Amino acid sequence: MGKSHKELEKIKSSSRSILSAFSTQNNISDKVTRAEVKIAHLVAQHNLPIASTDHLSPIFADIFPDSQIAKNYASALTKTTCILNGAIAPHFRSMLVDQMKTRPYSLAVDGSNDTGLEKMNPLTVRIYDVNTSMVKFDLLDMCCTSGRGSATAEGIFSKIKEKIDLHDIPWENCVAFGVDNTSVNLGKRNSIKTRVKQETESCYFVGCPCHLVHNLACRASDAFQSEVGFDVEDFCVDIYYWFDKSTKRKSILAEFCNFCDTEYKQVIKHVNTRWLSLERAVDRNLDLFEATKSYFKSTKESQARFKRLRNIFQDQMTEVYLLFYQSVLPVFTTFNKFLQREDPCIHAVYPQMTSFLKKLLGKFVRIDVIKTNLSVLTDVDFRPIDNQLEDENVFIGCQTRETLSKLEDEGDISPHQRKAFFKGVRAFYTKAASEAVQKFPWQDEHDLLKHARFINVVAREAASFEDVLFFQRRYSHLLPYTTPQESAALQEEFTDYQLLGDTDIPASVWDKATVKEGRQEEYIRMDVIWGFLGHMVHAGGRLRFAKLSAVAKLVLVIPHSNAGEERVFSMVRKNKTDFRNSLSVDGTLMSLLTVKLANPESTPCHRWEPPKDLMKAAKGATMNYNRYHSKN
Repeated sequence: MGKSHKELEKIKSSSRSILSAFSTQNNISDKVTRAEVKIAHLVAQHNLPIASTDHLSPIFADIFPDSQIAKNYASALTKTTCILNGAIAPHFRSMLVDQMKTRPYSLAVDGSNDTGLEKMNPLTVRIYDVNTSMVKFDLLDMCCTSGRGSATAEGIFSKIKEKIDLHDIPWENCVAFGVDNTSVNLGKRNSIKTRVKQETESCYFVGCPCHLVHNLACRASDAFQSEVGFDVEDFCVDIYYWFDKSTKRKSILAEFCNFCDTEYKQVIKHVNTRWLSLERAVDRNLDLFEATKSYFKSTKESQARFKRLRNIFQDQMTEVYLLFYQSVLPVFTTFNKFLQREDPCIHAVYPQMTSFLKKLLGKFVRIDVIKTNLSVLTDVDFRPIDNQLEDENVFIGCQTRETLSKLEDEGDISPHQRKAFFKGVRAFYTKAASEAVQKFPWQDEHDLLKHARFINVVAREAASFEDVLFFQRRYSHLLPYTTPQESAALQEEFTDYQLLGDTDIPASVWDKATVKEGRQEEYIRMDVIWGFLGHMVHAGGRLRFAKLSAVAKLVLVIPHSNAGEERVFSMVRKNKTDFRNSLSVDGTLMSLLTVKLANPESTPCHRWEPPKDLMKAAKGATMNYNRYHSKN
């Protein structure tokens, strides 16, 4: 072998070593970037302070001394923020936008009560995700407004339109819009609704039934209070704040609990904007009733709140009032809990409204009167006293009636007090039923809620093909089955759907679709079932429900309430705290919420794998940040 040949081989060997070193270095660099991205994702998913990442680099190097990834990990607050704002959040937002461009979606917006200069109007999206066979709920933008017009329909809608147009998202794909029940949102002339309708006339507007239930319960309570003089909300608020932040008072109450052979428990806070909290507060106050009654009758204080509470506990009817509320509140909270479900429930809203009104009427109206209008409950004439049950049969709860009878027998209350109580009960029920009949969307836009029931697979035999045609006609631009042949094919699919046996859907699909809450309550996610139906094929390989499943998936994205937006504000409060009040609302805060909603906590963060283009974007985001700040 010649000298020149040996030198050539030596150069090749050296080159291979250099290339190998570069390859190893690049491999380590990619793994480090992956680690930094996954940590940033974890921070967002679990509401962790971004500042905590300042300590991760040195602690990783300390506890993993043999790891090259740990030694090279260098993502503190600034870099983590760059990765969130410049890579992860844009990645999830881009995925959402791509889906919105090609599929039906619904929007929802709710304004914050923030006292800062910026008003948050988070714009959320519901869209059917074919990868998971579920309707997903994501954040598109915070849509912050400021200035005098920040809370006007013009100001809010202009920001919404700006974001939709920015991403070239077609308005015609927007099938529904969820808002709160205010004139700014739903007014006939100058509202968000009128402006959206100019962009897409077929868009269905959904007010928030949760707020309707809350409001009618509050007004029913006001009617009860006007007759008997007892305000249950004021009572629960007063008693909570009397013991709140006072160890001495709590200790004395604990002594009275021990004396009354009652287990001491914390008094539960009731927030008057959240009716669901009232049931828990009433239950707890009844648990502690004998002890708190003894406390206020035996203790002397001069504060106005103490005097109010003492007077209430001196009234023998107070326990009866609380027991009545304990018996009747579950009717409201059960309905409200249904409306706050995260899975798509538009198909069940009308049946649930009907069930709620039937339960309410059954508590104080004669059965024969209800039966005369059983098919149209809103026509039941419940106001005349002759159509109502006698005092002995009006529902007040067994324990309420037993306590009332005991007080009467022992001479602790007068016939006048008993009469006033039942007058208050009737006022409560009458007002609640009246509000339900007047305010619930019984006749919404062309009875959409009634027609949506066809997607309930469990009750498919009760559906009508007219239900399917309603949506096909309303959204014909998204469901173009207009020819006689296509219409006939759609009807054939619907008939096939109605004739399905439950065993035609595998047990594994039913299991995946079943959501269990507590020990007894469970329900079926219809989006999961329709995801399976959309992939069923005939013997020849042709999709069995191609057209019908497209209609169903459109209906499934229509929101049934605004509870999702309330959850967004809950996430805001967890991230934008007093200790982290400088988070940019339309910057880092929006990125945190975008990531969190795209990958909720139910998805284990260690299983999330960042794609290569995201890791490349993460490197670029950091480089761009450094380049920008080196010049300024």
